[in-house]
Amino acid sequence: MIGILIATHGGFADGLLSAVELLAGKQEKVKTIGLYHGDGIDEFTEKVAKAYKELDDGDGVMTFVDILGGSPSNAVMKLMNEKPDVKAIAGVNMPMVIQAVFMREGSTVEELCDICSGAGKEGQILLHEKYQEMMAEIAEEEDDF
Repeated sequence: MIGILIATHGGFADGLLSAVELLAGKQEKVKTIGLYHGDGIDEFTEKVAKAYKELDDGDGVMTFVDILGGSPSNAVMKLMNEKPDVKAIAGVNMPMVIQAVFMREGSTVEELCDICSGAGKEGQILLHEKYQEMMAEIAEEEDDF
């Protein structure tokens, strides 16, 4: 089973996993790491490497970080220097992680990365525009009657 690692600033990773588990149930082989004030970058990088190693049972690990260029992404990029096969996405959101937990069995880590990336992009919707479209469709249907 592909492992899932979420590394972010603060408690975002924990909150994201909590929300996903509310929908998908308790998950195995998932680790979250938060970077907090006063944490050393070297220690954080070591935590990321250790978690990755613990999660990788041969199927790979899908890694998510919050923002490109931040310390969590830099820590993962250091890991990539040692392990070129690391797959990671910056800009993590809930649709990505939901897809990761539901699609990780039966997928390769490369396939899962593509699935999660697509889900993250599709998950961004301008809600006010979607609402206006829905209201217009309802009005059209009412006019047809």
